[in-house]
Amino acid sequence: MRTLLVAAVACGAVAAGYLAVPDTAASPVEPRAGAPVPPPVPPARLAAHEWGTFTSFSGSDGEPMGFRPNNTDLPQFVYYQGDENSKAGRLFRNGLVSMETPVIYFYTDKETRVSVKVDFPKGWITEWYPFASGTPIRTAQNDRNGGQSIRWDVKLLPNETVTLPRDHPSRATDGNHYFHARATDAVPLQAAVAKRGTREDEQDDYRLRGGTVMQHEKFLFYRGVGTFPPPVTVQALGGDKVRVRNHSGGRADGLVLVTVRGGKLGFRPVGVLDSGAETVANLPEVNSDRDGLAEFLVKELTGTGLYEKEAKAMVKTWDSAWFGEEGSRLLYLVPRAKTDELLPLTMDPKPTELVRVLVGRHDFLTPEQEATAEQQVKRARAAEAELNAAQRELSKLGRFRVEAEQSAAKRIDAKSTAAQK
Repeated sequence: MRTLLVAAVACGAVAAGYLAVPDTAASPVEPRAGAPVPPPVPPARLAAHEWGTFTSFSGSDGEPMGFRPNNTDLPQFVYYQGDENSKAGRLFRNGLVSMETPVIYFYTDKETRVSVKVDFPKGWITEWYPFASGTPIRTAQNDRNGGQSIRWDVKLLPNETVTLPRDHPSRATDGNHYFHARATDAVPLQAAVAKRGTREDEQDDYRLRGGTVMQHEKFLFYRGVGTFPPPVTVQALGGDKVRVRNHSGGRADGLVLVTVRGGKLGFRPVGVLDSGAETVANLPEVNSDRDGLAEFLVKELTGTGLYEKEAKAMVKTWDSAWFGEEGSRLLYLVPRAKTDELLPLTMDPKPTELVRVLVGRHDFLTPEQEATAEQQVKRARAAEAELNAAQRELSKLGRFRVEAEQSAAKRIDAKSTAAQK
């Protein structure tokens, strides 16, 4: 896997804003006998704030189905699992939920080393950044139902200015929503990737041989695929009516229905839904604006404990997806207890403040959309059958087929041109 290779990190170290330093180790200083013991240092404030999304999809009956993720929306420096372990591969085989862009911010007033571990008992972690000390491992046990984890050992750098990695110059940074998540006051962090003086190092940059690559970012980032059913589901009843059910085991807040049709948007808040409860609501008319929905979501997100800049960064990150993708969807706040159950998080040292906010996004088809899809599939099959029949007839011309087809096409084009005059 190319991004898991240390060489891949070294190759882009300079362009991505990494810093290379030699491996050195200072000898510990022993205290003098009888020297006074300094008073304990009061613990520094260490706040950690996380946001992310769970995206799911179903037909009108509300039964979850897999779908195709967008695999082109991340910068090239991000680490990822490839082939059948990729997000697309996992969702295609046995995934039900796409975990998209959880990021963890940190706030502290002094330099701090932090170890962070995220477990995904019912899923796989498919992408991450920066370098992880403990990367997701595929085993026979977790290959079917999930159960991977990831661990970072990073240094928090308050009051320091660092160079953050950039995407390849050939790719547009402004259009990549990964970078919107940086627009906060979180302190930068640093992860160290040790170099071993391998042949790959020598082929990349001699300055990195035997040293350490320092990666910097404003957050810890990871994505993945879950095997669990969506916490909240939607059954489309037809006639713009839907039934929303809460299976999360806790109270779901901030529910809002969104419809995007022909580039126009509409939204309707549904309110709060207790565990095990359901409600019937109407889909919104497409007569609203993006700013109104963005303001609604920012208010809901800040109400959970996120800072305003964090909430705005999240909404900006998903603006094109939530407000721009054609179709109908439900957005909601995943109960905190459910988040902790699905994604257990441990930190050392333990933060003095921990906020975790996941937004659930459930897209669904209406019965009307399914009927249209059936009509188009029938149309495509008929066209395919007609095409296959034509190909069989043309194949009877044998080795004269190509020239015969070209000659026929010229005559057809000539007749069409004459008829238009």
